[in-house]
Amino acid sequence: MKIRILLIDDASFIRDLIKRTLRKYLPQCEIIEGADGRKAQSILSRQPIDLILSDWEMPGLSGEELLQWVRADEKLAAVPFIMITSLGGKEHIMRAVQAGVSDYLGKPFTGEELMQKVQKALIRSGKLNKSATGPSAKGGPFSSLEILSGKSDGLPGGSLEALTAATKTKEAPKLKGTALVIWDAVEFRCMIKAVSIDEVLLVCKRGTQHPSVFAPVTVTLSPGNQASKAIADVPAYVHSISAVEKRPDAEFLNLLLRFDGASEVQRGLLSDFILENP
Repeated sequence: MKIRILLIDDASFIRDLIKRTLRKYLPQCEIIEGADGRKAQSILSRQPIDLILSDWEMPGLSGEELLQWVRADEKLAAVPFIMITSLGGKEHIMRAVQAGVSDYLGKPFTGEELMQKVQKALIRSGKLNKSATGPSAKGGPFSSLEILSGKSDGLPGGSLEALTAATKTKEAPKLKGTALVIWDAVEFRCMIKAVSIDEVLLVCKRGTQHPSVFAPVTVTLSPGNQASKAIADVPAYVHSISAVEKRPDAEFLNLLLRFDGASEVQRGLLSDFILENP
């Protein structure tokens, strides 16, 4: 039986990566997509949907307004609705809960987190049997951290320059863990696309301010492989920064950092990281 999932996000990059994850781990699903809340209303008025995945911040009709519209419609009120957004403050979460959201997923997120939410919602609504959900979050293909999903380009020990362009293709690199970048007392929570002994390529949410090229930073790397150790406070500088999408309002940035003055202990941990997270 096909499971119909409606995916609404104005960023095509996010939609493509979510679709890749869903199709990999939930092959029985049919994905219908749209770029805004108005398109979602049109789709929901024409065909049955088993699960809605929606961004919050969208032009025209926001995810919150779409949620309110869905819950006010007698025919749609029971459809599970997962809000996916970078608005992770308590105020926004409470607003979504009060509007009747089924679950809430903050950006950036892992493929594991996405599938946990999707499977839980489908099981609760009776659209998916618990025995058919595959490996749990404690092991199997969901055990490694990744922001969404994709094909690994694997360049341990080599240059990462080519990976900046790789995010603009359909074959997004598999992500290898999380990172915390600190610049001038500002924190950036990122996902790791690739790492070598000399540099690391990250993707992060665009903020109101961000470091310029050559700005000094420190970065803490937490690998997706739970057997690997986190590498704390590695000194680095910004080698390059670019938008993931070719649009002035791109939501995510590529951040390429070159390590600058890492200790012997940190370089040893980096070597282990590279070997254990190919």
